[in-house]
Amino acid sequence: MRLGFRKHTLCLIQEVEMHRRIGFSRVSLIAVLLAGVGPIAAGCSREAQVAAAQPGPEKERWFTINDGVLERPVGYREWIYVGTPVTPNSLNNGKAPFPEFHNVYIDPDAWAQWKDTGRFPDGTILMKELVSVGATQAVSGNGFFEGDYIGLEAEIKSAKHFPNEPGNWAYFSFTRPDQETLAETAEPFPTNACNTCHADSAQDDFVFTQYYPVLRAAKAAGTQGIGGVRTKLLPRTSGAMTAAAMPSKWDPTAPTPAASPSRVPLELNALFTYLQKGEYKGFKAKEKGTHPGRGPHTELGLPVTVFYNKILADSFKANNTVHPAGSTAIKEMYTAGGQLQGWAVTTKTGDETDEGRGWFWYEVTSATDPNEIAAAGNGITGCYGCHSRGDTDMVLSGWPLR
Repeated sequence: MRLGFRKHTLCLIQEVEMHRRIGFSRVSLIAVLLAGVGPIAAGCSREAQVAAAQPGPEKERWFTINDGVLERPVGYREWIYVGTPVTPNSLNNGKAPFPEFHNVYIDPDAWAQWKDTGRFPDGTILMKELVSVGATQAVSGNGFFEGDYIGLEAEIKSAKHFPNEPGNWAYFSFTRPDQETLAETAEPFPTNACNTCHADSAQDDFVFTQYYPVLRAAKAAGTQGIGGVRTKLLPRTSGAMTAAAMPSKWDPTAPTPAASPSRVPLELNALFTYLQKGEYKGFKAKEKGTHPGRGPHTELGLPVTVFYNKILADSFKANNTVHPAGSTAIKEMYTAGGQLQGWAVTTKTGDETDEGRGWFWYEVTSATDPNEIAAAGNGITGCYGCHSRGDTDMVLSGWPLR
């Protein structure tokens, strides 16, 4: 009798778990428990038995990861919406790294823990819908208004799945180049691709809470953080970093040596002259023509041509995973009409990559004005945060050049 009761109880738990995963409300689940007739009378429903018997992917409350690959979550628009930042091109000299709106949602369980403790628990997931900048005028006045959905990203904290990632956080993108369809699954980005910037600049546990008043107001606030409870609003700067206090991702984070083992100068005026004279065109490793750029240089998709110096080319030929000091890549950047409009340069100044600080980064968005510098120096987060996704040691173009 006791064994049968235990069996029925186990089946009931499996049944409730199955229904919880597919979206039954808590009220519905309580009704199942109180009724005690459906699953118990039948022993177990067929669906619960099958679900319990199948190994399948590892399922969490709000996401599913199979062999390290994240299945695209669904239903996140019914989670807790925490805000929508935007950094449009028009406010960033036409080259914002993330020019779209980001609609951000957090799963309900993490939200509850954040309100109670001011911490993001293991298993937290935040979803970020990317939305283009649409109209800039409305009946209410001039501004930035959301356009169309163009992508989807996720951020997950899990010690089980990502024990070696900083803070156990991993980052995913389901966005496809056409910005019209989403991938069914996504693999986590390399550590430095996102974690470096989040570690350096995010206020709470790799999350940029300083830009989300919903999260700031709810932090360890209990019911005071649910909205409408407080009579007095929080101070306008509560928990937020001012622009002056925030380091720019385009500022150097490491010193630049006086010279590099390559012949490419590191002094900015000398470097601009070197580029204007086209001295790099003598590099034997170079692309045969232009191709659409894959990064935010001037503008995504505009034509670029890449050159490698001999040190870098030889390193690729040797199948090195870490390039030697002096390795240099230079990218010519063109307008849509084919006119040269600037250069992007990266050269390794020492033997150690040091998470991008061992590389000198430079970008100038004019072929005639040396003052139109977008970035210059060693360890620029806005550069190596993207280039850390490269095939080997910060170099994205790979080998051989085409």
